[in-house]
Amino acid sequence: MLARHAESLFWAGRYIERAEDTTRILDATQHGTIIRPDAALQWDELLTVLRVQTEFAASEREVSGTDVSEFLVADPDNPGSVLSAVRTARENLRSVREHLPTEVWETANRFHHEMEGRDLAEDLDGEPYLLFQAVKNHCQSMIGVIEQNMPRDDGYRFLNIGMLVERAVMTTRLLSIRWAHLSTGTFDDAHLTLSSVSAVEAFRRLKSPSLEPMAVGAFLLQDPVFPRSVLYCLIRAETLLGRLSDQPPERGRTETVLGRVRSSLEFTDVDHPSVDLPATCAQLDEGIRSVADAMTAQYFRNADLQPGPMLSAGFSPSVPMEGRR
Repeated sequence: MLARHAESLFWAGRYIERAEDTTRILDATQHGTIIRPDAALQWDELLTVLRVQTEFAASEREVSGTDVSEFLVADPDNPGSVLSAVRTARENLRSVREHLPTEVWETANRFHHEMEGRDLAEDLDGEPYLLFQAVKNHCQSMIGVIEQNMPRDDGYRFLNIGMLVERAVMTTRLLSIRWAHLSTGTFDDAHLTLSSVSAVEAFRRLKSPSLEPMAVGAFLLQDPVFPRSVLYCLIRAETLLGRLSDQPPERGRTETVLGRVRSSLEFTDVDHPSVDLPATCAQLDEGIRSVADAMTAQYFRNADLQPGPMLSAGFSPSVPMEGRR
């Protein structure tokens, strides 16, 4: 596989997941402002956690539910918006159509055209939850088509590693934005945080009917079998990375960085009362992004320096840089 194709698939996976997870975080924040009348500050916190406060300030919008939602969903000039993420995912997949089953491309293309054809501002002003559900359904359809139709080759692996890296960092950020309210111990806040990642039933089956805040945080960070927990994503990404066809004799830089982040999380006593969970999430955020940087350096940007069937000399980057750090 050429390096430019691997990079396109990696970033397509990240942007598909980004569209869904940004929608999930927005949905949780919208519901949070209903549960807590004083929760308007969540919008500013949301911009900070997603690392787009500077870009938002430059847009000269007010820090309100309406303006933040439009910026994160419908702003074509925000590379981290849902609209931009869907568009960029589709463009990355278009550049590798010859490596994809027809159904994968067609599903991505339909998703893109539906988003472009909707009046997103009107949807957000009227019934935002219906829009959020539509985006989540489309993203899940994309993932389903990928799982049912793509051969388990390096293309599949790069695409899924991209999804898993993005999901891990976004679950971390979701927990960061919800922790100030989750830690108060109310049922509604705990239920909202879990439901935003479809985790209510899974948590209750494995833990208990109680929704104790530290238990919720530990579950979302460390459960080894729940697909949206950070640890699950890192373990799965590490497995896929180890199965790439062109492996160096020794562990590559990406495997080393990923293994360090995974083991650090796996052996941290997250639910201990002395643990500062927001600080833990911030460290995880940095660590996961360092995995993506290592991936770029090892497999994509320095491809002309690394011989092998998966890499291509003379590579010129064609994938948009990450819209949100």
